[in-house]
Amino acid sequence: MNTEKLKILINHLKGHNEDHAKEIIELAQKAKKLGHDEVHDLLLKSAEELRVSNISLEKAEKLLAKER
Repeated sequence: MNTEKLKILINHLKGHNEDHAKEIIELAQKAKKLGHDEVHDLLLKSAEELRVSNISLEKAEKLLAKER
């Protein structure tokens, strides 16, 4: 694997995480409607953790970009 391929995969993972975060938020809203408040809160936390993960992935991408 080369650096360009690594950057592409990291970028893909960021999009994948964001898609999953959106899906998890939708599930959280459904759980809330069903009266599962604690499940709702945990799902929202999970979505936020995916977005925090994307911050690390973004930093990794920037480091790779500097290596040119």
